[in-house]
Amino acid sequence: MAPSETISTQVPIPATLYQAIARRAEAQGNSITHEILHLLSGSLELEDLMGEISRWEAASDEDWLTFETSLSTRV
Repeated sequence: MAPSETISTQVPIPATLYQAIARRAEAQGNSITHEILHLLSGSLELEDLMGEISRWEAASDEDWLTFETSLSTRV
């Protein structure tokens, strides 16, 4: 990520959470900043995925209702 595409911010987190992130980062050979960004971006992608699944399910339900209606009018 280019520096021009970032915003510097500070977020206080519990020491135990920071230590857990630091251990995970070290185990994977990442910086703590990289690990935090990875964790945050993963949660955002999951949120986007869940929204997409919800939209797909709603469209699928609508398709089935339309299909059932068309079948019931043919009988």
